Amino acid sequence: MSPGGGCYPRWRRDGKELFYLSADNKIMAAEVRGDASSFAVGAVNPLFETRVYRSAFGVFDVTADGQRFIVPYEPGQPNVAITLVENWDAELQKK
Repeated sequence: MSPGGGCYPRWRRDGKELFYLSADNKIMAAEVRGDASSFAVGAVNPLFETRVYRSAFGVFDVTADGQRFIVPYEPGQPNVAITLVENWDAELQKK
């Protein structure tokens, strides 16, 4: 857990970014830099707010490139529709 209340950290595969759940239920992204002798945290940005379902398996996961997340939500809560558009730039190039 971070001093600000963050928990459930997940690394991007290249080690340049760390994702975590904030105390106010936001998925956060922190830029990180490090080598054998130092470690530094850069900009920390909220990515999105969520209603996570906390379980023994964690509360979210992220793809290796840090571009997609899977977040289970609390059963019985109303769903909010999300539209996922992939390859939108390829569609723009066709026009």
